[in-house]
Amino acid sequence: MASLESANVGKAVAARVGSNIRAVRSKLALTQAQLASPEFSISYISAIERGKIRPSLKALSILARRLDVPLTFLLEGSPSGAAEARSVGYSPADSGPDQKIDIDLLQADILLHQERGEQALALLTPLQPERLSTDQVYRLYVLLGRCHFDSRQYQEAVVDLRAAVSQAEALGEQELSERARNLLGEAYYQLSNYTLALENHLRCAQAIEAGLRTDPFFTFTVFANLASDYFCLDDGEKAVAHYQKAQQALQGLCLTPLSFASKYMEISLCYKKVGHIAPARDFALRSLALYEMQGQQRQMGLIHQGLGMVLESQNDLDGAEREYRQAIAAEQELADVRSTVLCRMSLAELLLKRKNLLEAEKEAGETLELARASGQVQVQGQAIFTLAGVRLQGEEPETADALFIQALEVLDAAPSHTIAAGAYFHYASILEARGDVPGSLKALKKAYEHQRMERGAAPEPFLAVS
Repeated sequence: MASLESANVGKAVAARVGSNIRAVRSKLALTQAQLASPEFSISYISAIERGKIRPSLKALSILARRLDVPLTFLLEGSPSGAAEARSVGYSPADSGPDQKIDIDLLQADILLHQERGEQALALLTPLQPERLSTDQVYRLYVLLGRCHFDSRQYQEAVVDLRAAVSQAEALGEQELSERARNLLGEAYYQLSNYTLALENHLRCAQAIEAGLRTDPFFTFTVFANLASDYFCLDDGEKAVAHYQKAQQALQGLCLTPLSFASKYMEISLCYKKVGHIAPARDFALRSLALYEMQGQQRQMGLIHQGLGMVLESQNDLDGAEREYRQAIAAEQELADVRSTVLCRMSLAELLLKRKNLLEAEKEAGETLELARASGQVQVQGQAIFTLAGVRLQGEEPETADALFIQALEVLDAAPSHTIAAGAYFHYASILEARGDVPGSLKALKKAYEHQRMERGAAPEPFLAVS
């Protein structure tokens, strides 16, 4: 039977634990219901806070995590130390962050982007905040919040994201706190608590309007979230205004992978300049990943185009057409106008070889429109030259000649003398075949002039042999 002294010690511990839990819960503006759900009842939390019962170690671990404090704080701490206790983890300056943990956090982030939340959670669950650096603790809470958000456990997401905000604030990192606060607002929105969602998103908007956040992608997300909050609160006028602000945030940006890669790098450099290393690293990694993806995709497009040329030389026209079309699809996805135009010119010439004049004309015409829209002089000249060849095969020599002359004039002003020389040689052959010897010699003269200019030499007088 327990002695009176041990009973009194037990009551003292229960009272201290209850007092600490109540103090931290109040500071975080959590209700007893929010702290309790889903494992515990409100009456159980109430009894703990009043010192009537002492929670088991397992229950205490769950409550410590929800309150974002070390378990030892609930047992030994004092309410006045709650703010300090919320900033967990050790300083990276002491012993440096564990690189394996950094990899786990990065992989979890990628898995979440791939909608593989369960695998991400499996990586994150073994990590213990008290063994991480302060920066890693913040990232851990944000990622846990996203895991719970994606699995529709919005109350759990709120707890994690509150912890992330608290961790960032304790570190004095407003940049990180606003990022977590925006996600916290989204979690409240999913819980239909539009007032708290609005409150958090307004805090983020204030940081943007004060010039503390200049990331256009973050701005876009915050204003879009505010618009949704206002819509659900039946304030249509403000909803429209913030939807328009969201549109303006990305106005002028070409929404292609390459433009995103360029913008991500620009944002990374801005963050580095003001000393925000974590987001600088994150945006640099995003930029690098996109550029590497673009490089591999461009290489795949070139492989399709090269294979098409080989198959065409072997007279496998079906196979060549299939490869050219796959090359076009790859280059269009990259939004690389020059490469797309060149691939489509190859296809138009192949269609012409197959005597499919109507489709060749259509392909060459659309290619020219694309080239003109790009504003790139060289590809415009090449596209006009291809269309001229189609018109020539369609027995429209006058129209074809006018296009050939137009194409050559454009290529004369283009930066590549090699391409211009090739076009003049081709046109000289066409003129020679129809018996126009003076015209052919004139075209040959221009071809040689471009060849000399490509080598950096001045053009020489062209002496025609009589």
